Amino acid sequence: MATLTDVEIKKLLNEPSSVTLRPSYEGGNINTAIGFKCDNYLLEAAVLDHFRAVGLGATELYLVHGVNFDVVGVDTRLHTVLTLDDDVLLEVVPKTRESDTEMVFAVSATVQRDGAPKKAVTSKLRVLLRRDTAIDDPAPLPAELERFVVDRLATAEPTELAATPVDDFAGAFHRGVTTDTDPVLAEIIGDDNAVGWKWKVPYYYCHFTERMQMSGYLRQMEEAKHLFVASRGISIKRMLDERGWIPVVTQCKLRFTDETVMEENLYTVYTVESVFKDMLYTSRLDFYVVRDGRLVKTATGSITHGYCHKETPESEWQMAVFDDEVLRALRGE
Repeated sequence: MATLTDVEIKKLLNEPSSVTLRPSYEGGNINTAIGFKCDNYLLEAAVLDHFRAVGLGATELYLVHGVNFDVVGVDTRLHTVLTLDDDVLLEVVPKTRESDTEMVFAVSATVQRDGAPKKAVTSKLRVLLRRDTAIDDPAPLPAELERFVVDRLATAEPTELAATPVDDFAGAFHRGVTTDTDPVLAEIIGDDNAVGWKWKVPYYYCHFTERMQMSGYLRQMEEAKHLFVASRGISIKRMLDERGWIPVVTQCKLRFTDETVMEENLYTVYTVESVFKDMLYTSRLDFYVVRDGRLVKTATGSITHGYCHKETPESEWQMAVFDDEVLRALRGE
């Protein structure tokens, strides 16, 4: 086991780093453009590389020091489209202040366009190191990192719940958008302009054998948009086929407020909050579990969507203006 030097600790907490990566092929869902989810995957990978460069990769942190690397917050803006074969320069700049109890990193993604660098994505990621009781006799981390080590990533105050949960194991895997069969979901949504569903968190949305990870919530954020527009009669495929409209994201935020454990029933709720200039709309994402008969919010965030015209090249996409049908659907009219 190597001991981190003062120089390495300084690099981790104070000095920038960079790495060049390519987007995951998984993200090329429409043409060769990369969606917001895989943009965020790149940002997370860059911060992991920042740790790895000083000898604190996720494996070392876990097996030697008994802590889990967890991204617990993202605040991402997307400025231009990344495509499948882009060489993306990712720069990580530590932004942690003396008073912070989370490590904070500003991450930017830059690509070459027409022979010049262009900023594609900017974000702020928040990181914690969570103790893992599965590791016996872990080696201590440097004292400078101890303030970022926690026993729990977050703890929300439970709220009272009038409804009684339906214990439906099979149904919990169903991606429905109705509150008719689940009284908890009906109570959460109420009269809001929202859709939601209950599902049982599978192991492949989790890490470290136990908890849902940031990428799992991002996948839910993506799926929520898909289910919302389908439920309103303006599905992704219909808009592509009939109008050549490609869904785009300009901003997304997500933050843990508690922890979600593997195979818990998670309630995902997508609520449209505002429509801006008939070109963008922002929705809130809230995630809940029921524990001891009370409701616990485990994460919350927001995402801003619009559409671009498919006919133009990806580097020159132009925003579409919502027509009456789309506006009525978004507003739940």
